[in-house]
Amino acid sequence: MTMDAALESGTIACVVCGEPAAAEARSDCYRCGEYFHLRLTTTATGPDCGDVWIDDEVMALQFACHNCLAEQRGEPAPTPAEPLQSEADPGPSRPRARRATGGASARDLARRRR
Repeated sequence: MTMDAALESGTIACVVCGEPAAAEARSDCYRCGEYFHLRLTTTATGPDCGDVWIDDEVMALQFACHNCLAEQRGEPAPTPAEPLQSEADPGPSRPRARRATGGASARDLARRRR
């Protein structure tokens, strides 16, 4: 399947697990630019092959696949033989967002402007 045909059909393969990733359940990685599965709501089901967080420097959402996140931590990338997280075995619960480690919050900045 060509990239144009894949884009039209909405079934692009996830860079992490290799399974098709529908347009409503995927994002593109800011590091490698490839598509990966991402549950965009807390009630969504299906694979989650990446993460999203607020970058404190640019004050924007950043999206990254598990491959790039593992590379950044110096770990081997997950393979399709190693399931990441399935609906049957959700594993330990972890927050979908991370707390800022420093700097002012948006609320503090708004208060200072007044």
